[in-house]
Amino acid sequence: MPAENVHSEQKKKTPFNLAAEIDRCLHCEDKGCLNACPVGCSPADFLAAAKLGAPSDLERAAGMILASNPLGGICGKVCPDKFCMAGCHRGALDRPINIPECQASIVAKARELGKAPQFEKAEPRSEKIAIVGAGPAGLAAAGVLAQKGFKVEILEARSRIGGAVALIPEERLPAPLLAADIDFILSLGDITVKTNHRVEDIKALRNEYDSVVVAAGLYAAGKSGFEGEEEAIEAYPFLADPSAYAAKLGSKVAVIGGGAVAVDCATTATGMAGVEEVVIVYRRGAVDMPVTPNERADLMDHRVDVIGRTLPAKWTPGQGLTTVRVKAPARGQPGRPTPIEGSEYNWSDITSVIVAVGQRTEVDFQTEAASGIFVTGDMATGASTVVEAAAAGKNAALDVEAFVTKQAKSTDTKIPGFNPVHPKVDITTDFFGRRIINPFLLSASPASDGYDQCVAGYKAGWAGAVLKTSFNEAVPIHIPADYMVCYTKDTWGNSDNVSGHHLDRVCEEIGRLIKEWPDRLTIGSTGGPVSGDDAEDAKGWQANTTRLEKAGAMAIEYSLSCPQGGDGTEGAIVSQSAKQAAKVIDWVMQVSDPEVPKLFKLTGAVTSIEVIIEAILEVFARYPNKMAGVTLANSFPSAFFRPTDRPGHKWDDAVVVGMSGEGVTGISNLSLASVARYDIHISGNGGPMNYKAAADFLALGTRTVQFCTLPERHGYGIIDELNSGLSYLLADRGMSSVAELIGCAKEGGPVIDFMEQTPVKRISSWAEPDECVFCGNCSRCPYMAIEVNQAKKTVTIDPSLCIGCSLCTKLCPADALAMRPRTQAELDVCPE
Repeated sequence: MPAENVHSEQKKKTPFNLAAEIDRCLHCEDKGCLNACPVGCSPADFLAAAKLGAPSDLERAAGMILASNPLGGICGKVCPDKFCMAGCHRGALDRPINIPECQASIVAKARELGKAPQFEKAEPRSEKIAIVGAGPAGLAAAGVLAQKGFKVEILEARSRIGGAVALIPEERLPAPLLAADIDFILSLGDITVKTNHRVEDIKALRNEYDSVVVAAGLYAAGKSGFEGEEEAIEAYPFLADPSAYAAKLGSKVAVIGGGAVAVDCATTATGMAGVEEVVIVYRRGAVDMPVTPNERADLMDHRVDVIGRTLPAKWTPGQGLTTVRVKAPARGQPGRPTPIEGSEYNWSDITSVIVAVGQRTEVDFQTEAASGIFVTGDMATGASTVVEAAAAGKNAALDVEAFVTKQAKSTDTKIPGFNPVHPKVDITTDFFGRRIINPFLLSASPASDGYDQCVAGYKAGWAGAVLKTSFNEAVPIHIPADYMVCYTKDTWGNSDNVSGHHLDRVCEEIGRLIKEWPDRLTIGSTGGPVSGDDAEDAKGWQANTTRLEKAGAMAIEYSLSCPQGGDGTEGAIVSQSAKQAAKVIDWVMQVSDPEVPKLFKLTGAVTSIEVIIEAILEVFARYPNKMAGVTLANSFPSAFFRPTDRPGHKWDDAVVVGMSGEGVTGISNLSLASVARYDIHISGNGGPMNYKAAADFLALGTRTVQFCTLPERHGYGIIDELNSGLSYLLADRGMSSVAELIGCAKEGGPVIDFMEQTPVKRISSWAEPDECVFCGNCSRCPYMAIEVNQAKKTVTIDPSLCIGCSLCTKLCPADALAMRPRTQAELDVCPE
């Protein structure tokens, strides 16, 4: 969509530009990001949901995230790049999408806007489940179980919940974000948290609870084995309360270890009073540290040096740390580093040592599934990431459910309380008295060219399909080679007017589709000759109509908007001529079965669509008992230049195509608005590439919306995004059904004409100086009203030159400029 239509909230300066990053997403058919995510979260889907940036989009995108990962906000901040980003196919082109940052921004922005997704609670069950440990695994398990109706009690040995996540430094994981995710989980159902509650006998819990999840984490300090280690500071107690160790740190701190906990200890220590230098001592090379790029950047930002291929040998407070160089195994090979004889060195200036090597569990317990006790999280797998712990917790919750209910373990890992289609909005609609599951149809196009294509669409969730236009067996079919062209990524062109299959095959396929998918709207599409011999031409249109009716088509659409070989005196396209369109439509209506609705597809490439509609309505009036309407508009006739392959030809070839997609949306909108006052059934077509553009069609009075370019670009699965986006938009606008949306833009007139728009000029203002990147684009103002001073870093708007056109705000890539009302003094000097 055009950049100026992106919701401004999305483009406000954040650590990165969310809108720009989303725009890079390829929306791959093979969702490598989903396949690589431990919790089964689908970045491709939540990025698509957030693309337009409206509050309702951020709400449902955040809902998709949290339904898969109840710690979605946290994971967005701390997830490593080895999961979804590693699976991102964009990375093979240039660099992967920064999915974690997108995820964190979406969840945070939804909450800031008061659009935190709401999860419905399940009917309460009688069973009570204990969860030992309130870390990420325990919290995730609690959230899933609560959403399934179980009563959950979390037993946490410490005074705060969050586990090791709560020890991550504030600058990397802000406390409000942690609290928000925890509050979200606790809101999912009947969850009670008991802190300072250490469990001494896990097996005994089964006397009180129907099942137990043990997710106590790894809190016991790992041992490096060097002399004097008992005098060193342990990592977790230090991170839990750094101020308690302030007096012990001194001026130079050595952190033993190379993982994320070691990084957190090092960066925390650098900010403490009296600390002048922090180093990390790691047994392998700095490049081998198992940390994320963000964590590695944190070390650089905090000026933490890494002493690689080194092990601590002896720590003596007041005398320093003795280390020894080691020879590590070849990269990727097993084995431990071996000390290099004679390489010992004493770092006498080191005043304190923090040990941050592999943690271990404080609880020695193994899973006893048969007894209803399930161990999960780091206790079961060893140290892992937050997202892996959350995945383990969700899995344990499904184990508990299977054990308690004595049913097979579910494979659905989604938290059930979120519905991507708003539960309070009815998206079904009416098509000539037939109820269909949503207002979205596959247009007559390659995406509907046969049984297999339609089945794929129906399985995905499309309400119906107009099979690609077909003719009788006597008509020769010409489809140009390499006919598809792309003006832009969302504006295409094709001259693929008709199906390569004749009516005999199409009629058979329609019969199969109707039998197998009776709840879907299967529409045939055809046309006929326009040779000037009316008697023979009428027979062709009528014969094709009768064949499709006998095949069982639920409706028939007639292509009056593609080049049909007319005589050219009244337009090469049938529906460019009111007289010719009316004549053809009358031929069809003469033989039309009253039970089978007819749609006549028109073109927007006319001077006045009203004249065409009025002529058609006159025909419809002759057949009051027959159902009929129009499809408006269609692809727009255009020419596209492409390299020639003709010998001796000096210029590119201009090929005739039907422009489709985003580029024709405005044309179709005006066509629909122009006929809004007429009482006629309209199926919208031509332009929409997202749910909002489709909603605009419906608001202008269409009963359904047909799509061609969108499913070809994004696949049949895009229907989920259309349904979700439409439903949440309607809920946000206070509507509860598609029926309320249809035609609502007609109230007061759907179009504000040019002369009716207010002449009161606003003025551009440098509203967000901190956002400005001083690119100078705004100084391209055609009225020369804006001056950018690169030396002083200022932007000045001259009210005597600015006419308030708002072009500068469209040119600004950072939303630093905004339009505002003029002061009286500014009005007095306004040039217009």
